[in-house]
Amino acid sequence: MTKSFFNRDALSSIGKWWLDIDKVNFLIIIIIMIFGLMITATSSPAIAKKIDVDKFFFLKKQLIFAVIAVFLMIFFSFLENEAIKILGIVGILVAILMLIFVLFFGVEIKGAKRWFSLMGFAMQPSEFAKTFFVITNAFILQKFSSEKFAKKYGFSSALFCLIAILLILQPDFGMTITLTALWASQLFIFGLPNFLILIFAIMAFIGALGAYLLLPHVEDRINRFLNADEKNYQVERSLDAFVNGGFLGTGQGNGVVKKFIPDAHTDFVFAVIGEEYGALSCVMLLLLFGYLITRIVKRALDEKDLFVYLSLFGLMMQFTMQVIINIGVSLRLFPTKGMTLPFISYGGSSMMAMAICFGLIMAFTKRKYHSGLDYGNIKML
Repeated sequence: MTKSFFNRDALSSIGKWWLDIDKVNFLIIIIIMIFGLMITATSSPAIAKKIDVDKFFFLKKQLIFAVIAVFLMIFFSFLENEAIKILGIVGILVAILMLIFVLFFGVEIKGAKRWFSLMGFAMQPSEFAKTFFVITNAFILQKFSSEKFAKKYGFSSALFCLIAILLILQPDFGMTITLTALWASQLFIFGLPNFLILIFAIMAFIGALGAYLLLPHVEDRINRFLNADEKNYQVERSLDAFVNGGFLGTGQGNGVVKKFIPDAHTDFVFAVIGEEYGALSCVMLLLLFGYLITRIVKRALDEKDLFVYLSLFGLMMQFTMQVIINIGVSLRLFPTKGMTLPFISYGGSSMMAMAICFGLIMAFTKRKYHSGLDYGNIKML
């Protein structure tokens, strides 16, 4: 058998990338995406029938989204830290323009303008704004970390307030809460003084109270959640699905909840999983999510670069919050909030935004395995 030798220069860009990335995280995401396509295949035909389109309409679109998402994830994982900083600033500026655009030209659904059409696909700018906000905010906090109080927190607060105002104008109170939680978590691990923590807590309470008193749909959702006698149709059907699924589930395609819940392929996709795959599969999926999150947190704790440290925690929080809220709503642990289960729920904006999120996570967690190796002494058969 012929033996040949190679050096570092002989490695292709893909070869170096494969050596550097966290392969476990990458493969976990691919597995979750494939599982998500399976769930879309079983949960969406009933919805497609109701709107009189081909039964695989949503699956075909989700497959396109998944392919684009993989390419996006790989592209962003190639980037180095300085390029990510520049891209973060450009990305947040574009996201802000899109949030302004949607206020004037967006499609109004149930009194809110959160979407606009682009080449036949519905785009939700707020999904992308979250990710680019996390990166830009981390860069701002790092850049002004040694400055005086006003600069250290002023630019970060101004950026947050601008995006929060645009979200409230849609209105999208749930996304505003999500953005606030991401911002607060980054500030907290950055190192907030105690008096600022108290001030932000008071502001958050006032904001939540104001939303409850001034926004009828927020009041209605919270009242339905707190009042045990007040029934929420989708949540009740979701709980029934878990009971019907039992421990092992009814089997792929045999569930009935998707016929009764309009959002079975998006916000309540976990109920479909619980019914058709059972509680055991739900637990296994949660453990997979937990393992992925733990790996990211562990890597962030070992990071010395403040920008990477803040970015990783922010991106990890974005992913974690979506998992917790989506599953929590399905189990009636939280008031109803339209939030997708990452890489599983149907939705192009969510899929692509989360792909960018994980592409950046992969970029931050790369190890230069090939940089210290003497390839002249490595033999390939």
